[in-house]
Amino acid sequence: MDKAGKTYWDERWENPFLPEAINPYRKGPNHYLDRKFHAFFCTVFSRWETKNRRLLEIGCARSAWLPYFAKEFGFKVYGIDYSEAGCQQAMQVLSNEGAKGKIVCADFFSPPEWMIGKFDVVISFGVLEHFQDTQNCISAFSAYLKPKGIMITNIPNFTGLLGSIQKLMNRNVFNMHAPLSLGEIAEAHRKNMLELIFCDYFLAVNFGVVNFENMKDGIAYKWILQSFCWLNRIIWFIEELIPIKPNRWFSPYINCVGIKF
Repeated sequence: MDKAGKTYWDERWENPFLPEAINPYRKGPNHYLDRKFHAFFCTVFSRWETKNRRLLEIGCARSAWLPYFAKEFGFKVYGIDYSEAGCQQAMQVLSNEGAKGKIVCADFFSPPEWMIGKFDVVISFGVLEHFQDTQNCISAFSAYLKPKGIMITNIPNFTGLLGSIQKLMNRNVFNMHAPLSLGEIAEAHRKNMLELIFCDYFLAVNFGVVNFENMKDGIAYKWILQSFCWLNRIIWFIEELIPIKPNRWFSPYINCVGIKF
């Protein structure tokens, strides 16, 4: 059961302004995250041929990633999500970027039969942590993979500082998450017959993972937003000069990569 719920996501995807595809070649601090994720994916896929392989994004609403994977790595891209509005927007983003793909509007726990065991890569961004039964959720993800397929799971790290900030600023949003430690997500992958090739904290900090939209009508909202933006820029500038080791306390994400037995 999704701790956030379909109604929450449908309302969240009402924003008519669609994102542009991830572009890792843009300079400046506003695109720092895109460049870091791109470097990560280049490392992951350096071992495998990606052209014309099938990639599925689970939780693909409004996805800026699907056209990126199609253009950068030559994947045939697919997405699945249960929000009708989110699926329509994902298709529109693909169209806007001149990329081809197929979006399936369905609950990923009950997909069409043709999707089972058909994908070379299954990827998710911020999906796993919305489900209390982590192992069962990973099992559902894994069902889409071919043997030797690659699963890439990205979640926010809410076991450290950013989780505490989220709880303080918007407890309702925090309660929509099941905060997972590095060990818990790794163990859930192993129990589902996935050989881990990488599982670690990612980046030094990103205050952008904190949702405080409940404060949007208050006088402090803009001040907090600007403060978070400047903190990100300062720390990212330092990180580019002097690499900062990602860690449990401050890192915004956990990335996990496994191969299906």
